[in-house]
Amino acid sequence: MKEKQKFSSVYLDRLTIEETAALLNLTVDDAIPVRNEIGEMGNAALTELEEKARAFRAQSLRSQKSQLTDKMNEERKVCTNVLAEIKKTVVYESSSRNELKKKAANDLHFFLKPNWDIPKSPIGDQIDQTVKMLSLYRANPLLITAAQTIAVDMLMDELEVGNAALNATFKARELEDGKLAPSSSSLRPSAIDSYNRFCTIVEQAANYTPNPTILELFIKIDMLRKRYQTLTRDRKDKGTTPVA
Repeated sequence: MKEKQKFSSVYLDRLTIEETAALLNLTVDDAIPVRNEIGEMGNAALTELEEKARAFRAQSLRSQKSQLTDKMNEERKVCTNVLAEIKKTVVYESSSRNELKKKAANDLHFFLKPNWDIPKSPIGDQIDQTVKMLSLYRANPLLITAAQTIAVDMLMDELEVGNAALNATFKARELEDGKLAPSSSSLRPSAIDSYNRFCTIVEQAANYTPNPTILELFIKIDMLRKRYQTLTRDRKDKGTTPVA
């Protein structure tokens, strides 16, 4: 008995939005040249997949590259660098032979310690944590004096200004993203459903009504699935999309 043709499994939940969109659109690209040779059901499924995959890909690209993204990333870099300079000075002065500077640096180090790794947080959290940290700093005259003693007071001012600018850009970008409807994440499930349906039809055709065109398309689609399968090996499922 001839062995049944079966597509390689690919864990779509372990792919990023961009990777999923690429897989679906590459599949469409392979199928379009032979659409008139894959049967009525296959052609209809391909038409649906093409429509949804193209829309999904276009939206993912728009979401991926906002006009404000570069500005936001640059402003975040400025804030991160200023905080790094503050931390560097605090660490250096904590070993100072000048007792006043040493005490001031140690006081600031104790204050900054809970927020030492702020830049490692997601950008929204980084902004909020910086606001809270600076509010506590402004409310404590001893900390302000300590900052003046080791000459990081102006850097604290610079961090506050930079974080406010970053916050404004971040909110503007969120507002811009909110106006992009529907989002790529909302288009993804429907596009994946169409992809799974098309693959099922091609797989069935390869087993029950095979011809050279169908078998060649089956191989091309399976090669794509294997390629994207390798990207998912060390990733965990997100739990929303079944294995295709």
